[in-house]
Amino acid sequence: MMSRLRSPLVLLILLSLFAWAPLLAPGYFLRAHDARHSLIWLVEFHQGIESGFWWPRWAPDHAQGFGYPLFTFYAPLAFYIAEIFNLLGAGILGAIKITWGLATIFAGVSMYVLVKRLWGSGPAFIAGLLYMYAPYHLANIYVRGAFAEFVALAIYPWVILTFWDVLDRPRARGVALAALSLGALILTHSVTLMLLPPMLALLILYWLGISWRHSGRFPWRATYFALAAGVLGGMLSAIFLLPVLVETKYIVVDQWLPAESYNYPQQFLYWFQWFNFQWGYGFALPGPDDGMNLSIGLWLVVLGLAATPLVLKTPPKRASIYWGFLGVAMIALGATLAPSQIFWDVIPMIKLVQFPFRFLAPASLFLSLASAGVIAALLPQRHESLHPLLLTLAIGILLASWTYAKPQHTSITQQDVLPVADIRFELDYPDMRGSTAFAAGKPVTSPKIPAYLQGDPLPLAEIIAGEGQVTSIRHGAGEDIVRVDAATPVTVRFFTYWYPGWRAWVDESPTSTRYDPQDPNALILVDVPAGEHQVRIRFTNTPVRTASALISIATLWILVILFFWDTIRNHALSNLPKLRDSHQP
Repeated sequence: MMSRLRSPLVLLILLSLFAWAPLLAPGYFLRAHDARHSLIWLVEFHQGIESGFWWPRWAPDHAQGFGYPLFTFYAPLAFYIAEIFNLLGAGILGAIKITWGLATIFAGVSMYVLVKRLWGSGPAFIAGLLYMYAPYHLANIYVRGAFAEFVALAIYPWVILTFWDVLDRPRARGVALAALSLGALILTHSVTLMLLPPMLALLILYWLGISWRHSGRFPWRATYFALAAGVLGGMLSAIFLLPVLVETKYIVVDQWLPAESYNYPQQFLYWFQWFNFQWGYGFALPGPDDGMNLSIGLWLVVLGLAATPLVLKTPPKRASIYWGFLGVAMIALGATLAPSQIFWDVIPMIKLVQFPFRFLAPASLFLSLASAGVIAALLPQRHESLHPLLLTLAIGILLASWTYAKPQHTSITQQDVLPVADIRFELDYPDMRGSTAFAAGKPVTSPKIPAYLQGDPLPLAEIIAGEGQVTSIRHGAGEDIVRVDAATPVTVRFFTYWYPGWRAWVDESPTSTRYDPQDPNALILVDVPAGEHQVRIRFTNTPVRTASALISIATLWILVILFFWDTIRNHALSNLPKLRDSHQP
């Protein structure tokens, strides 16, 4: 037992407690910037699963109850993870807290595994602590409440490790793991596509250049394998990426990028903010007086930047790895400053990052790796145990950052984990009401709001032409069913945004849906003949969504084959002599 406690990995996991222990307290931290979203979006996602969608795309309570294709544009993997715990009985709040905690631990463990591969357990232990306790990492959970981004940060080291393995030992299994890690990252957080992958590409080019210089031959095999992993990772995430690329024109993207708060030219940092360790729970504002901490962190400054001269006397091959991490870290830090705007302006998709300070995520990653390189240079040899120097340093890291792991605890009510929470949020923040490109603008009100607030059954539709009445039968996330008693042919208007993919059935017979261009909300219309009928609408896949899902499924099978390729080949080769013998006369 004592030998296990002396294990660097076990001690790292134990010390992670200070980072996630606040999650054990009652309540939540609803004053964190996006904390309400973490609960609301799991509520929406859960309704999709309950309605029979294995890949939910429609959030039924957004836009004042008109619904919105949220998970078409917001990567859902973090909510899949939380939904597992929700279905196991943890509830909405418990599931989110468990996922926060596991992501904290996995961030440290994945960093540990990466650095252990490079420099041994000692530096890996310190790198894991530095990454878990990096100010931006802790701010993401307790100040920003950025749920999906926080889970994505836990995957960052895994992506670096798997691509390092592809370049170091090119083989089919490595390609499968690298593609899986990259695909998982993209499916976890949409904005991360513009953060880590470009840094990873630069790092891969650097590694290939170093290999070419040391061997005298260009590593074509490693290059092809890394490229294959990147392509397969993108194909694995096609179920999300392709609809984003095709259907972005169907929503009003600019409403999420208002110039006064979310526009990147207003949000660049000042270099001295990297060294301002004062903690705060406010927002990022134009100018240097931000209300939240945007620093690198004391020990990442000391080990990742100031201690650079300590690496100069290390063997060139080991030092080259360090310089690569440090160089990419400096590029990431540079992207947070105003001089980098020239690059922001010429890359169209990067504006979706919204906040340049988000590049502190890859900066924290690569500075933690650079710090591990410094530790490796200080130790006399590759250490697989805890040197006393490392234990002292670990205490220093905890003392410098553990006070940051203090959320502003708030009580929570049952309504905070019900669909009405979405409505209350939009009533408090009208600018956060989504709209489609078919509507005239954001919804001002909705017939559903009184029912939401009073806890009554929701009205689902009304008759706008002809004579009859509508009775609600069932409401779901992406499906509504009503009964129509019509004395004459009628037109039924559902209180749901029209959007490509909505289909309708009258008594199980398919019929068309449409919307009135003069309707400012562009709600779904269905024509129904006279008589008593059951009318159902359901959000279904378009050809693009179906094709993207098939690409992802096919890619997953390819990755399974690649993962077991060596076993399959070896088995085939071992049976080849028997096969030949069986054909001998």
